[in-house]
Amino acid sequence: MAMTTTYPGVYIQEVPSGVRPIESAGTSTAVFIGVTGKKEETAKKDAEGNPVLDGGGNPVWVSVTAPKAKPKLIFKWADYVNEFGGIQSPADAMGLAVYNFFLNGGGAAYIAHLKEDEDADYKSVLDSLEKTRDISIVCLPGKTWPANESTLGLAISHAEKMKNRMVIVDMDSDTTLNEPGDVDELSLSTSEFGATYYPWLEIANPFYKPADPDTGEGASGAPTLQVAPSGFMAGMWAKIDGRRGVWKAPAGVETALLGVAGVADHVDDAQQGNLNPKGINCIRKLPGFGPVVWGARTLATKANPEWRYVPIRRTANMIRESIYNNIQWAVFEPNDHRLWSSLRVNIDAFMNGLWRSGAFQGETASDAYFVSCGLGDTMTQDDIDTGKVIVEVGFAPLKPAEFVIVRIQQKVAQQ
Repeated sequence: MAMTTTYPGVYIQEVPSGVRPIESAGTSTAVFIGVTGKKEETAKKDAEGNPVLDGGGNPVWVSVTAPKAKPKLIFKWADYVNEFGGIQSPADAMGLAVYNFFLNGGGAAYIAHLKEDEDADYKSVLDSLEKTRDISIVCLPGKTWPANESTLGLAISHAEKMKNRMVIVDMDSDTTLNEPGDVDELSLSTSEFGATYYPWLEIANPFYKPADPDTGEGASGAPTLQVAPSGFMAGMWAKIDGRRGVWKAPAGVETALLGVAGVADHVDDAQQGNLNPKGINCIRKLPGFGPVVWGARTLATKANPEWRYVPIRRTANMIRESIYNNIQWAVFEPNDHRLWSSLRVNIDAFMNGLWRSGAFQGETASDAYFVSCGLGDTMTQDDIDTGKVIVEVGFAPLKPAEFVIVRIQQKVAQQ
């Protein structure tokens, strides 16, 4: 703004720098979609809508599924207990998944509770979640592939549309994978926005009651339960993001899973050698480390090798969402060299910060990433005339050291 000068002297004016820092988008917030075990008591009614009374003239009360509500953001397991009643039964897939999410490092999650377990209800929730942009991990407890292929397909299509989140896909509990053909028979999705883990995990059954030594009454329930791995993995993704960054593969010896009593299938090297190239991430029990995640591939391992690794897809998701959220100021600005320069400066500063944090390959910034924006570079005059500003951002992804090869050679004694 022009300054009005009315007297001889020194005038001080603060001038905006034009720097608009870009903040990294969050990568650790999950959403769990499904029917919770929470029930509500309501008066039973007959076909005409009149209350049903018992022999004493009192209303008959029945348990019903709690009504559908908008997704609820929670930050700890106690929040889930207060809002949804905790784990209601050994078959409560939602409660078990959310519990294991927080146990393994999860810090924030939306709970999208459904009244009915129908595809239409899932689609309605997924459509509504398009407005919630801070979600980066999607889980559908109780939905498995291929038994619920259509429902999981809706979630994957949602992730592909949003391009800022991934779906962790659970397989059926009775799935056994040994050979490449076993994976082929599943006809899994080939989306880069999905990942799956094998096998299911065993946990202590919270409803198990051992035999009473005083009365001789028998045990109630089984001592352990088998549960799908998605809840564990969502928590582990969030934990590694916080410790190392989204560009670090959520796998390796530092990913020891908590709350796991055993695995449904003890995967060996030969078995994983058949499954890993097919995009199946194995959970293995390693001596000295316990159950650990031993794979970091997307479902696009074969179909689209460029997005073979989970950390590369999720890093790109983070960069995309960060830039999207922080350059809204550019809309309706004059489309000239000043705007292009400002976009380059701000995005370059963001990418440089990621590079210095170890997110990209490259010893120098120019080797690690590039940011381009300008007439004759990323835009034509026709683009400008039609109101388009085009920025190109590229980065050298940091790929995990999946195959560590050590060469050992005997040194021959020399005369």
